[in-house]
Amino acid sequence: MRLPTYKELKRFVEVEGWEDKDKQSRKKKGDHHRYVFTTPTGDRLYTRVSHGSDQIYSHELFSAVLRDQLRIDEDQFWAAVDKGLKPRRPMPTPTPEHEGIDAKLARNLMTKVGMSPADLAGISQRDAVNIWNEWLARGGA
Repeated sequence: MRLPTYKELKRFVEVEGWEDKDKQSRKKKGDHHRYVFTTPTGDRLYTRVSHGSDQIYSHELFSAVLRDQLRIDEDQFWAAVDKGLKPRRPMPTPTPEHEGIDAKLARNLMTKVGMSPADLAGISQRDAVNIWNEWLARGGA
C-alpha cells in the first residue's frame, strides 16, 4: 500500500470539492486543515489534513482515513490524486413516484369494492381513500 503525503491528502479533498472549514471561518485552528463533504446521498463526511509536509507513516492510519473519513477505496484515492478523477459515490435511490397504498385499504378495495390489483397499481393513497369513502357513502354495496 502506497502511503500519501499530507500534500496528496489535500489534493484529494480539493479534487473532490470538499469544503475547507478553516477558510470559511477565516481562523487557523491548530495544526490541521478541517474539511467537510456532503455525498450525493446526503451523508456528511469530515476529515483533517495536517499543515505539515510529511507522509502518513502508518498503513493502519491511512486505511482508517480511507474507510472512516473519506469513505472510498485506495484506488479511488489515487485516481483522484494522480489523475484528478473524482471518486464515484453512490447516488441517492430515487423515490418512487407512486408510494403505494395502505395494505388493509388495498385488501378492502379488492375484496369489497371489487377492484383488481391492476386497478390499484397506479393510484395514490388519497385516491384509494376517496374510492373507499365513495363506496361506503353508497351503502357499502
